[in-house]
Amino acid sequence: MTDTTGQALAERDVMTMRIDALHEWEPAALLSIAGAVMAIYVYWGEETRLGLVVWGAAIAVVSIGHFIGFLLYRRGLPRGWAAPQWARAMGTLYLLSGLCWGVGAAWMLGRGDEQQALVICCLALGAATVSLPAVVYAPAFNLFQIPVFLLCGVSLASSGLEFGWVLSIAAALLCVCTALIGHRLGGQLVLALRLSQENARLARNLAQRSAALEEANRELEIQSLTDPLTGVANRRHLMSFVRAVPGRCSVLMIDVDHFKRYNDSFGHVEGDACLVAVAGVLRRAVREGRDLVARQGGEEFAVVLVDRPEHEALAVAEAIRAGVETLSAAVPGRLRGHVTVSVGFAHRGARETTPHAELLGAADAAVYEAKNSGRNRVCHASPRRYAAAG
Repeated sequence: MTDTTGQALAERDVMTMRIDALHEWEPAALLSIAGAVMAIYVYWGEETRLGLVVWGAAIAVVSIGHFIGFLLYRRGLPRGWAAPQWARAMGTLYLLSGLCWGVGAAWMLGRGDEQQALVICCLALGAATVSLPAVVYAPAFNLFQIPVFLLCGVSLASSGLEFGWVLSIAAALLCVCTALIGHRLGGQLVLALRLSQENARLARNLAQRSAALEEANRELEIQSLTDPLTGVANRRHLMSFVRAVPGRCSVLMIDVDHFKRYNDSFGHVEGDACLVAVAGVLRRAVREGRDLVARQGGEEFAVVLVDRPEHEALAVAEAIRAGVETLSAAVPGRLRGHVTVSVGFAHRGARETTPHAELLGAADAAVYEAKNSGRNRVCHASPRRYAAAG
């Protein structure tokens, strides 16, 4: 997105916020009807009756038009209308309202006495005061108050009322001052809206960056705890996991038999494929989310089985051994040669307090016994080996 496009979108959003704020005060336009009723009551007479009825009807129509516009805007009607269309519509309504009040007040000032003139001047000032929130969109505010003050000022100057010319000058000054106040105050409100919009944008960017940072941190944490080749846990994760496991658990140490020979015969790429395949067998043998599969390094793996009876854990160890042994036959072409593993098994009962270091050491000693006993087998660590490992 170019800077020009971004600035145009920002200005459109600010205009939308201004129209939103303007519509918040639209129901107050119904006060014009109340003011018109007061003026009609004060000026009612044989000579003014028809003019007052026409003027009151015009005030009512424009005020109701404001209220209908408020309802339509809240419901998103007409479809496709954006802030510029609503700005023109609202400007037209405020101009019609200002002309109605200006023409009506000027007409009444030319026909009333001093007491009646005082009432209509107060009502005109009240109408301008009620419209003050419209400074959020200064053109609408000026389209209302300028016709009111100018037409009242002209009428007061030619009305023949005592001090009419003084009131006329006062109306002109009020017109200029309110226009300047509207311009200044409207500018400050628009600046506040722009700052609010910028703050919202910064908050969104901050939230997005925080989410990205959290995701990056999670990814880094996963990478720091995961073996990059096989996707299983690494030694660091293994040690923290074992330390955190309470009570009954089993540790399996798995070593790929004659892996150096396999690697030297078929190359490192095939060696890596072999390790990935073995890791897949280990993962399929455990419960995801409960147990842990880890690569200690090289061709050595470890499996931690949480809260399983000893006979079930031994069955898992045997299933792992058999699964690796049949791997080359189960998936022809995946491995270049026959692969087997030696498994060392150590178990801690629910009431035992064997430290994790002793448990790992016992399983490690058992895997070496399995290798020394001919490989491709599961060896169970005996209590004596626990003591030796400690």
